[in-house]
Amino acid sequence: MSIRAYAAPVTALIVLLAADAGLSAPANPWTVVSVRELRAGEVPFEEASRYLWPSTDANNVPGPDSLVAHVRTDEKYHAYIELEDLRTGKVLPLLKANACLPQWSPDGKYIACSVWKSPRQNGQLTVVDVATRTVILDPGVDGITTKWSPDSRTLLAEGLTYSSQRLMLYTISVPDGRAMVLDTIDVSADYEFSWSPDGRWIAFSRPTKVDYEDATLAADLWIADAKTGTTWLVLETPDWVESNPLWITNRTIQVDRVHWDRTEAGVEQSVVIELSRKDSPGKED
Repeated sequence: MSIRAYAAPVTALIVLLAADAGLSAPANPWTVVSVRELRAGEVPFEEASRYLWPSTDANNVPGPDSLVAHVRTDEKYHAYIELEDLRTGKVLPLLKANACLPQWSPDGKYIACSVWKSPRQNGQLTVVDVATRTVILDPGVDGITTKWSPDSRTLLAEGLTYSSQRLMLYTISVPDGRAMVLDTIDVSADYEFSWSPDGRWIAFSRPTKVDYEDATLAADLWIADAKTGTTWLVLETPDWVESNPLWITNRTIQVDRVHWDRTEAGVEQSVVIELSRKDSPGKED
């Protein structure tokens, strides 16, 4: 699990929404059926998508057809994003705003990226319409680490609250910019998260303990309802770090696990969490 360099604040919009996080939640519908080894042929859902899985080169990201989003720098070393059509060789500017880390939506219509605006706002989420090459979403929130929903309608991201500098996990709708806070934490470490294949659920690893060097010593597995923002603790492990959750199906999640014995970490292993879900009393879905 990576450690985050905190810098950018989040706007008042998100701070107000954060006040609603943590309201009483309905009963937990999720039950862990088993924790087992990964089977042959099991592949996380994100890895099967060229847009959901990160590019091997964050500065040169393939898009639909023959389009590629490139991060370039000008003579003053300011980063910007341009689009290249590999068939024609034509290059068009997309965003000249100290922009980097382009990420295509699964439908290829949008690019989310990170924009440097000031020393206090150095990782601001921005979404650009590819066809018109115009900014359609600039909510003023921190969003260096983001993931698109499978239907391209929502971004899942982490950012900092303005006043307390607490890290939060949130969603933001595209293009209307409606934001919803899922969770906040005080420790200096990152969330890790992913979408379920049907886009209904979000799995995230929530750090609960760090050492004096900000190394994560414990993290639990949670699931959030992407529509309502309700969250449930699925796997509580005080002496384990559950990280990098990746949905395989809508009922199975691959996670990386490391056991901590006092100050010494064990060997990391990938396991599969098998789940059952009861959406209403007496009803399994």
